[in-house]
Order: sequence, then structure tokens, then C-alpha cells
Amino acid sequence: MMENIKEHIIEYMVLFVAMTGFICLLMIFRYNKLALLGVSGIGSVFYILWGIIHHAIRKRLTRTIAYEYILFGILVFLLLFTVLSF
Repeated sequence: MMENIKEHIIEYMVLFVAMTGFICLLMIFRYNKLALLGVSGIGSVFYILWGIIHHAIRKRLTRTIAYEYILFGILVFLLLFTVLSF
């Protein structure tokens, strides 16, 4: 596992920095529901694209992996959408 992380450190750093930025944006806009929905949507789309691109670069992208990233991104967005609806 550690060899995988060391080999792809740039890609994982991009993911880490982006997700840290999205968490900071969620904290900044915590009182604006519309902005929170936008940030969570953009964050979910970024995660989906990052996962698909990451596996495509490594030539390991399959339909199952793409579906996994898409479904997980949608699930996280729907959870945030549900929480923000109250």
C-alpha cells in the first residue's frame, strides 16, 4: 500500500489539497445553504473525476470502478443535500 502512495504522491496530494479546500469552503459558507449545496456538488464531481482520471492514467479503469466512484460521489452529495435541507 505504501509503495502505491509513494508512486502516485502527486495525484494523492492533489486529492488531499482539493478535499481540504472543499472542507474549508464548507466551513466558510456554513450559514449559506445554497453555497453549501454548490460546494458539495462541485466537491462530489471533483472526486468522481479524480477517481476516474486516476485509474485511467494507470490503465486500470473498468466500468465497475467508474460506477463505484460515481455512486459514492452521488451518495455523499445526497447525504449533504439531505442534511442541508433541514
